[in-house]
Amino acid sequence: MPLSEQEQRALSELEHGLRADDPRLDKWLRRMTPPEDSTSTFLTLGVLAAAVVGVGLLVAGWVLFGLLVLALGAVGPIRWVSRSYYDPACHHLVPASEPNCPRCAAA
Repeated sequence: MPLSEQEQRALSELEHGLRADDPRLDKWLRRMTPPEDSTSTFLTLGVLAAAVVGVGLLVAGWVLFGLLVLALGAVGPIRWVSRSYYDPACHHLVPASEPNCPRCAAA
């Protein structure tokens, strides 16, 4: 269940207060893996998995299925990534259809 705007605002104020009170917590939260790193990791693993499965199917003699898996494994992640971009100002992945980050605009 998504949070209401009031709940999001209250959590944001609480986080801001906790960050101000504890500099170690602030430093730790800033060092957490940013979303663009985890996204690129999952995309890389997805492409590599599709390549391994595709080559395995080719070796097993399933040529059409192997080629299909190789093609979809390369094209699918690229299409998925092209639907969003990383906004360095707010560190969020933003849909390409949005001019600004909807999470930051709501806050």
